[in-house]
Amino acid sequence: MLWLGIDGGGTKTAFTLYEESAPNHTLARIDELVLGTCHYAQAGFEGMESILARGVAWAQQRANNLAESAGASAPGTDAPLGLGFGICGYGEGAEATHRIDELVARVAGGRPYALVNDVDAAWAAGLDCADGIVIIAGTGSIAAGVCKGARMRCGGWDYELGDEGSGGWMGKELLYAFCRQADGRAPRGALYDLVRSELELADDFDLIGFAQRHFADRGRIAALAPLVTRAAAQGDTCALNILARAAQEEAALVNAIVNGLFVPARQGEALAEASVPVTYIGGTFKAGDLLLKPLEQALPACCRLVAPQHEPSIGAVLIARQQL
Repeated sequence: MLWLGIDGGGTKTAFTLYEESAPNHTLARIDELVLGTCHYAQAGFEGMESILARGVAWAQQRANNLAESAGASAPGTDAPLGLGFGICGYGEGAEATHRIDELVARVAGGRPYALVNDVDAAWAAGLDCADGIVIIAGTGSIAAGVCKGARMRCGGWDYELGDEGSGGWMGKELLYAFCRQADGRAPRGALYDLVRSELELADDFDLIGFAQRHFADRGRIAALAPLVTRAAAQGDTCALNILARAAQEEAALVNAIVNGLFVPARQGEALAEASVPVTYIGGTFKAGDLLLKPLEQALPACCRLVAPQHEPSIGAVLIARQQL
């Protein structure tokens, strides 16, 4: 059996093809296709459907070729293919969710599938479907927890209202810090020079024009987030502060889930130290220890930070196999 895992985030959509092997049902990665974001707020619903349809068509063709090569199917016959959709924005608003349900059903075209929010897929991938909490901090940010079958999510209020600790948030904080360094309200460091170079600013005040053109584009602003890491690696105090505050914001999401989900589940029993695993997925964590160390320190005492067990694309497939 072949499975297609779809990780639809705010920056890109990754389509990863897996083969399920008997008798232990392990999933082996075969191939991957990466397209642009399918987030309806950026691509529109028609654009979302187009991107998802392209990815599924690619996977079906790869599956057919593999089946024909193995002599498992005749030419012109579609090989069995299961689909796991992990889509950002799904379940966040009744109208949008209804439209995503409809378009995903069309794209699936009768193939077996499961459709979940990308944070649910991240939980399944990061913790191998075990109880615990996952933080997603890519273009946006959100956290989710699962405990004894109950679920809770926190954050995910989008670029304009929240997404604290995300790439979009870091990009905005980077530009705010540049203004302070340019003014002398904060000491100039690597952050100042990196922003001037990246945006090709002939004058510091040219940043105003850049902001007027691009500030509403969360993808463009999130693309600046790696400059925070680069500046922090050079000891820039403003950049280090941004990462420290990102860790605090992410830890606040975790703390809310611990109090709302794990504490009630224990029915008055105290949570043991480091008893709740917390994992992480998303581009901001490419900062490595510059972000992970302050995050680990900021987590509640009952939590322990653990590396994700699988890549994000496999999460929706794991859920699909359970559901189907």
